[in-house]
Amino acid sequence: MKLIVLRGASGSGKSTVATLLRQRLGTGIALVEQDYLGRVVLGLRATDDGTSADALDALARAALRTAPAVLVEGILSSERYGAVIEGLRGIPGVSSWLYRFRLPFEETVARHATREKAGSFGEDELRRWWPGDDLLRDHDGRPVEQLIGPGATAEQVAERIIADAGLVAGD
Repeated sequence: MKLIVLRGASGSGKSTVATLLRQRLGTGIALVEQDYLGRVVLGLRATDDGTSADALDALARAALRTAPAVLVEGILSSERYGAVIEGLRGIPGVSSWLYRFRLPFEETVARHATREKAGSFGEDELRRWWPGDDLLRDHDGRPVEQLIGPGATAEQVAERIIADAGLVAGD
């Protein structure tokens, strides 16, 4: 069982990378999107307030039982979702790879402006949702995520994840 977690600010590129991974891997990866689960499935307006944590945990656990690899994607603030991610990583037999998109706020605003949903919300909402330097850490305080900076393209990040986790189409 393989668990891949993509965390970062709105507009940082997480969904773009998730889409590329699905295109390249097909049935080789299940996708658990924080926004889709919160907004579409649960009908929530805010998706990073922790309200959907139990549902995200249950869905990711079910996916880990049925899919060769599971990608969990979202802002996923450490304060509200850190315990969920740690619990998923602690499932016996699960190997995990965690990635944190770490871009300057101005870069996420610029990227957001190019998205289809750019008209749905603006800079004020992005600032409210901004996770800052929110790193997941182990019990000794060491970061457990690999950082993705503004210079990495979505294609490069997808290829890195495929190589790191040893993923193959229809795995």
